[in-house]
Amino acid sequence: MRTNVGKVDAVIRGGLAVACLCVAVIMNRDTVVSLSAALCAILFAATALTRHCPLYELFGRRTRAHPSHTQHH
Repeated sequence: MRTNVGKVDAVIRGGLAVACLCVAVIMNRDTVVSLSAALCAILFAATALTRHCPLYELFGRRTRAHPSHTQHH
């Protein structure tokens, strides 16, 4: 599995995971909203931690610089 999610993208996804988890906890009386938010939190967290997004792969996108394009100092 090749990584296709860059560092900034992964941090944003991590933040979205936390936000979705908060929504899931706050909206616990509305089962559909709570479960949907929890599912989104899991998906955002998984793609942030693995730095791989299946949708990016499907559409040929990437936010991670290709290894040959990085500069070495």
